[in-house]
Amino acid sequence: MNVSIFTYFANNYHLDYTLFLNNLRILGVERDVFNVPIENMSNGQKKKIEFAKSLGIPAEFYIWDEPLNYLDVINQTQIETMLSEYKPTLLFVEHDQTFISNIASKTVEIIPY
Repeated sequence: MNVSIFTYFANNYHLDYTLFLNNLRILGVERDVFNVPIENMSNGQKKKIEFAKSLGIPAEFYIWDEPLNYLDVINQTQIETMLSEYKPTLLFVEHDQTFISNIASKTVEIIPY
């Protein structure tokens, strides 16, 4: 039986495997990536796995620092789709104004003195 890297990953972090796979699907992770060691994946692929993991862990509040780093425009859209579907309570730091406009319900601007 061939067990994927993601099976081990989900078990290791006590994730609901079906939810984890659904998150990966929403993020556009291709099935051929399932047998690639995570350390050999691109930074964008690693970021998607972290998003899927984060939203697979029940929480009342998520904090993400610059979630769009390493992601191209298509990946950014996939992140927006996932967040729109789940609607988590999320505090994030991001510089992309389009993402902020599409996702944030409130913003806080920090201005140095």
